[in-house]
Amino acid sequence: MRSSTHVWRKGRVHDVVFFPKSYHLYDRVGKPRVVHDDSRRVPRIPAIVELCIQAGVDLEKHPTKRRTKPVYSIEGRIVDFEQAKENDENECNLHDENLGPLTVTDLETKSDDARNFIVDKETDQLEESHEGATDLRDISIGTMESWFKMISGAKKIMEKYGVLTCGYCPEVQVGPKGHKVRMCKATKHQYRDGLHAWQEATIDDLVVPNYVWHVRDSNGLPLDNNLKRYYGKAPAVVELCVQAGAPVPDQYRSMMRLDVVPPDRDEVDLVA
Repeated sequence: MRSSTHVWRKGRVHDVVFFPKSYHLYDRVGKPRVVHDDSRRVPRIPAIVELCIQAGVDLEKHPTKRRTKPVYSIEGRIVDFEQAKENDENECNLHDENLGPLTVTDLETKSDDARNFIVDKETDQLEESHEGATDLRDISIGTMESWFKMISGAKKIMEKYGVLTCGYCPEVQVGPKGHKVRMCKATKHQYRDGLHAWQEATIDDLVVPNYVWHVRDSNGLPLDNNLKRYYGKAPAVVELCVQAGAPVPDQYRSMMRLDVVPPDRDEVDLVA
């Protein structure tokens, strides 16, 4: 019997921050909902990656359909608006013929060289930044800044692109509609035939912060269960960066209860 105590092991990155997965939508306008029969064929990727893809990021492994022309909605079906512009097509054909194969090849080569130069330059900058940030405190500060930058950016994208979550379980779906995959195993799922109860998601549903107890001294005594009302909490990534030397963020000062002095074990009965 463990008496409700934890069995501790060494944590991993997934224990510090959790990114729930979402079904990838190839066509978020024409087919915004994944049905149960397609659940095995549609890939699942981290929801925050799917949100960035729908917002405009292009990834070779996860292609998506982009539209530059308006669409029709006929009896609930989305039909692409195809407007033939013969003049533009003729001009494009004439332009390609005038360029010739050598010129087109030269342009593609120059474009590839420029793209490779930009990628190499960005890679060199990243390597220099990692080499310069040898101090653990500098790394923790940079990690904290990247964390808040990701959170603030995701909030802005969520204002325009919909993200839904189940009201019973932590399932998340990025898109205008929730999927119809019967995979919910939460309370009374048999009455819903395993379907999710979709509602609007928050940033904590998209990037799940694993809250942990704030430890003032990592080399001190372990936290006492009888004193837990005097301890504060914070997301695990914030607590990890703070213990590595990063300053405590202002938005988590009250949550971490830095202004509270926990009493000793023999002083608990004397505290009001």
